[in-house]
Amino acid sequence: MMLAFEPVLSTPLLKIPILLARAAMVQVACSPPSTPAKADERHRFGRTDILTRLRARDGVKLMHALSWTHSICEAAIIAATYYSSDFSDRIITTLVPGPNSAAHRLAITPTFLLGASLVFVGGFTRLACHQSLGRFFTWDLAVREDHQLITTGPYSVVRHPAYAGSAIISIGNILCMFSAGSWWTECGVLSTPLGKLFAAQWLLHWIALPIALTMRIPKEDEVLKREFGEQWMAWAKRTPYRLIPYIY
Repeated sequence: MMLAFEPVLSTPLLKIPILLARAAMVQVACSPPSTPAKADERHRFGRTDILTRLRARDGVKLMHALSWTHSICEAAIIAATYYSSDFSDRIITTLVPGPNSAAHRLAITPTFLLGASLVFVGGFTRLACHQSLGRFFTWDLAVREDHQLITTGPYSVVRHPAYAGSAIISIGNILCMFSAGSWWTECGVLSTPLGKLFAAQWLLHWIALPIALTMRIPKEDEVLKREFGEQWMAWAKRTPYRLIPYIY
């Protein structure tokens, strides 16, 4: 199995497009596709949930910034090691807190490839949910005006596929950031106070987000069952799993 990966793993330059594509996927898949729900549309869910109270959108903007910072910095260091110049030397000196030789340890590893693959799988899952729900997709717990119960596409597999996509992205992002061969682990970033702070925020966000989203599921099911009655019950019978097929 490892022999099949060797040509890819030995070419760090190929990591640059993967890094940038991963950041772009996080940006697109983890951005609200529609306008926030109105107060009266949220009212049917009763009390505002913790994600809304904590202004999840603001937290996601910070994570987007960290995601792009990580990808651009690592891509710049990799490029600088291949194209020697005074400017390349300045890039390495600026972005590598540890010894400059650490820049040559940036590489594609199986763990990084797994993490990036998970980000793309989770991202495309969420984009499919955006496409299926259209204007009914909202980050708020809400029932839109003239809301329809969508049971096709990814919603025919599990009832809350967007949350599953978020969990998959979360795992992938953590693997990409902390895998061997990454900027954070190889270049001494985690040894700096700022690096430790941002790493803690990154971990907290991508661990807490899927947990908080999963906590929404019972309330969503309750309200949708009340709103759509027999239509929801028929859907729940056809699609019994909430998040993971055959498990939950």
